Amino acid sequence: MAREISINPLTAHGFFAEIVGADLADPSDDAQFATIKAAHLAHGVIVIRDQRLTPDQQIAFSRRFGPLAIHVLEDQLLAGHPEILLVSNKTEDGRYVGLPDAGRFWHTDQSYERRPALGSLLYALEVPSDGSGDTLFCDMSAAYAALPAATKDRLNGLRGMHIYDHGHKAFALGEAQKARLPGHDHPLVRTHPETGRKALYLGGKVLKHVIGLEADESAALLDELYAHCQSETFVYRHKWRLGDLVFWDNRCTMHFAQPYDDATYTRHMHRTTVQGDIPV
Repeated sequence: MAREISINPLTAHGFFAEIVGADLADPSDDAQFATIKAAHLAHGVIVIRDQRLTPDQQIAFSRRFGPLAIHVLEDQLLAGHPEILLVSNKTEDGRYVGLPDAGRFWHTDQSYERRPALGSLLYALEVPSDGSGDTLFCDMSAAYAALPAATKDRLNGLRGMHIYDHGHKAFALGEAQKARLPGHDHPLVRTHPETGRKALYLGGKVLKHVIGLEADESAALLDELYAHCQSETFVYRHKWRLGDLVFWDNRCTMHFAQPYDDATYTRHMHRTTVQGDIPV
């Protein structure tokens, strides 16, 4: 018997939707997978409620969307399951088990790679009991569509250089890790390979500069674009619940994890990342 799955858009213009009634513990359910994939493409970000997943189940479901990327931060991967990046402020033997400060700026995942992430699936195992630790998501397709024609013309053909070289709370990339990540340039406007929609493609502090522009001109253009994207028109704030699995499309969204009192509360999550294509 087919499951009764409800898809509830959470914004007036359809960006971000809630899915209720799915059970991702059975990744072989083709009808369920087709429904979820269609919703992901239609809405850009989906939250699949009330999941109870083992690491193997999350990996199996994620892999249906494509090959999984292995994050460069080996020490922050789940033991025995390198496909899972730990997003966590938990500690063991005096050190963080995962990334305690992941995504504390507007960005799109792994934009510093030649083939950046198609999508990321973040599963909430523990969330702060005071309701903090939200994540903001930005609809980059709608943001692009709303740009003045003159700005769109200016962006045509421009490319940005993305490099991952920043540190994290209590640790930083090693020299060998940096050597594996020389960075890549990508267009500031990319076309979604499945929907055909154009979207701004930015990367926060990972996006270092616009190629071919002087430093001040590059900074001014990027500041203008970020200010535009941060309008309430394009941003949705997700309040996490235990058992949420949020799946965002990195090809047409940005996200920004909000700080919380990590000395008092625990936020522990498993992230799988689907490798994408070369942006065009």
